[in-house]
Amino acid sequence: MPQREFDITIGPDGNVELHVKGFKGKGCLEAMKLFEQIVGEVKSQRETSEFYEPEELVSYRIDQRH
Repeated sequence: MPQREFDITIGPDGNVELHVKGFKGKGCLEAMKLFEQIVGEVKSQRETSEFYEPEELVSYRIDQRH
């Protein structure tokens, strides 16, 4: 299973920058949706070469604890 990484940068103005690595194809878009729910609306997006590679099956599990 490939290693997946999320590089998150929060600027002094509160803007959040997310770099998703290790996802092939459009699977990264599903990961982006999760972060969008947490931090808010996506203002811009730029695809890497991995975006254009054949897709992989990716599943997510989110545990919410109180």
